[in-house]
This record gives sequence, C-alpha cells and structure tokens, in this order.
Amino acid sequence: MSPMPAGGSEKSRARAQAQRARILEAARKCFSEAGFHGASMARIGEQAGMSAGLIYRYFASKAEIIRAITGEQREVRMRAMAEVGSRLELLERIVDKMRDWRTSGGRPGAFDPALFLEVTAEACRDPAIAALVSAQEEETSDDMAQVIEREARTAGVTLSAEALRQHTLLARCLLDGVILRCVRDPGLDLEQVRASLRALVRPLTDQPGPV
Repeated sequence: MSPMPAGGSEKSRARAQAQRARILEAARKCFSEAGFHGASMARIGEQAGMSAGLIYRYFASKAEIIRAITGEQREVRMRAMAEVGSRLELLERIVDKMRDWRTSGGRPGAFDPALFLEVTAEACRDPAIAALVSAQEEETSDDMAQVIEREARTAGVTLSAEALRQHTLLARCLLDGVILRCVRDPGLDLEQVRASLRALVRPLTDQPGPV
C-alpha cells in the first residue's frame, strides 16, 4: 500500500483518511459498473471529484486500490464470522447481504457481489491480483473452519481433520454459490434460497462420515 501523504497535524491526517475513503468508494462504484479494465484512474478520479494525479498520491495502482478494498472486506468478514455459531447462521447472513445489495442502490459500505466477482475474474489475468485473491481465499477458509469448529463444540461433536476439511469446503461452495446465483439471477427468490439452505445444511450430529 502506498504510504499516507505526509502531514503532521491531526487535521491533515483526518483529511488524508477522508480522501482515501472517497477514492475507495469511487473505485468500488467504477469497478462494479465498468469492470476492472473499464475503470481507469481518470474515471475513478472523475467519480471521486478529484484528479487522477491526486489519486496516485494515495494509491500507486488499481491493484493497490483493490488490495485496500479487499482488506476492508476482510475485517468486516472476520467480525461477522466471529459472531456466528453455525454454518447455517453464516449462510443465512449471506442471503441477508444479498437482499441488502438488491435494495441498497450502491449504499457506501454495502457488500457488492458484482465487485466480488469482478475481482475474481481479474485474478485470472493479473498475477498481483491472483496472489491477493489466493491469500484471501485461504484466510476465508480458515475463518469458515473456525465457525465449524465452534458449531461442533456446541453440538458436542469432535471432528477429525478430514471431516473439518470436508465441511469447510462444502460451506465455501454454498457461500460462493449463493453470491453467484444472486448476481446471475436478479429475480431469484431469496426466501426459497433460505429454505433450501435450511433443508440442506443439517446439524453436525446428523452428518454421516468421519467425525
């Protein structure tokens, strides 16, 4: 990440933080609407109401902007996963976020699945983004595994390492699948998605296989 522009006063630091937040919000909107390649620094600057040159004082490249955006999302995800006690509860929260996305109209800070998929697609073309996404995928799986271990302890179930890997992989597939279906099918009935998840994600005490 590019260093924060120099400035000793509290006022200047607060202004720099505000400028960064303004750039990141503009970039989210541009990436979501125009794609990574369509969102030039000039276009992001126009959206943010500042020059591209000023943006470069805060971020050396679009990859650095993506790194900052996904870093913020990582913090939000960690807090959310720390609060839930089961796979089903986490998946239902994702359904709620998809509903928020549909109704927010691009509210600042709202989860944007279109941006999530755009970054994923860019990882197939840009090695720097690919490395970033790969590291975050590992972190997300670790976070999911902690949710499952917490659920298992509450249920009085001891999971083997293999069972934990299986449950984590399945939960990740379900999570990513919900996001993808919501983007590809704007008319998707989210209450039906919720009911399907409840029918599919059974308590760990009911699961066959290694424990």
